[in-house]
Amino acid sequence: MRDTHEELKCTNDRWLCGIMSAAFLEDTLQAMPLLRSVSLQIRAREVHGIGWDSLAAILSTPQLRSFTVGTFLFSPREAPPETWAGDTLAPITTFRYEQRVFRSVLRAYPVQQDSLAFVLTRLHRSLESLLLPIEVAPMAVVAHTQWPQLRELSLNGEFHPSAEHTAPFISLFSGMPKLRVLNLTLALPKGVDRKQLLLWPGGYESGLPWPDLEALTISFPDPEDQIFAHLPPSLRRLSLRCTPHHCLMLEILRRSSTPLLDSLQLEYRADDADDDLLCCITERFPHVRVLEIHRFQASRDDPVPMTSIAKRLAALRSLHALRAHLELPPSVTARPPPEYRTARVKRYISKDTDALCEIAASLGSVLPQPGLAVWLLQQEVCGARWRRFRQIVKGSIDECPQAELDPRGDRELAVRVFG
Repeated sequence: MRDTHEELKCTNDRWLCGIMSAAFLEDTLQAMPLLRSVSLQIRAREVHGIGWDSLAAILSTPQLRSFTVGTFLFSPREAPPETWAGDTLAPITTFRYEQRVFRSVLRAYPVQQDSLAFVLTRLHRSLESLLLPIEVAPMAVVAHTQWPQLRELSLNGEFHPSAEHTAPFISLFSGMPKLRVLNLTLALPKGVDRKQLLLWPGGYESGLPWPDLEALTISFPDPEDQIFAHLPPSLRRLSLRCTPHHCLMLEILRRSSTPLLDSLQLEYRADDADDDLLCCITERFPHVRVLEIHRFQASRDDPVPMTSIAKRLAALRSLHALRAHLELPPSVTARPPPEYRTARVKRYISKDTDALCEIAASLGSVLPQPGLAVWLLQQEVCGARWRRFRQIVKGSIDECPQAELDPRGDRELAVRVFG
């Protein structure tokens, strides 16, 4: 954070950016007739916000259709007055508040919720895609507003239960008849019951408000959630995250009937019976083309049954891409402390890569799907990334299966940050 006694430059408020002049933005943006998208990003080590005057100048640009706020706070000092006499906001179709850097302090600036509510009530008729951090999302507006064109809704961040909004999630999103994508990528504070995140609690009378839903992401899925018994046949992509035990995931998948599903992502903690889960996947979702599995060991010292996993997944004849995080023993994945020199870090990564090559070879020697792309998650000193592997053509039938990093994968790396 900046020294509170340091002399301010370009602004008279240390929480607001003074460089983005509202008058300059208004004149400049309106002079760009082909402008369709604006994204606000900044590399900052301190909390930094955009004031309402600057936001209004951008959002009032008639030709604007897409607006993204990155690391800035959204009008954190003062919400616009309801009597605001400015120009009508542009008919924006995409609104994204992506705040990642200062997520931990979002709730310390609750005025953002009022500022967002003011804007969204004026954009609800045109919006097709909406992303919000749940810490400051105006849920009352989301729940009580009709969103006739909204096709994609994403809420992420740490969910804190509120006494003001106790209605089930499914009722909060009931005014979105055209919704195709619903992403609820949420974390729970310590001590909060995961059942707070039930989309459709048992006993709640409702119909499915999104008959044409194609993609669904749920955090902390629960077998008691009625949503799994009512998934529409249109669903193509399903992501189930943060599930602690395979038996819960198994019960959830057995309740799901989604014949067109072609992408499945799931996380589970394995035990001696997790073979049943893999069988369920192949039986209920035979047309899956993309499968992402995060399999966590009940005990880190247990061996990973590579051959058994591969034999089960071999039944997925349409499988085109497999992304697998198969938890390895600590002796393989123990990361060096940050103060280790570069040479030691390189040795660690090399050792980890060798272990992943063995996994890829074991999987690839059994999986029969032609052209299958195999990606394994490689933990690094800071975070992790997906690495693509390919089989090495054997010189003779007596050679053991081998795999290596596929150089074609470097252009398509997907990042998954470990907290």
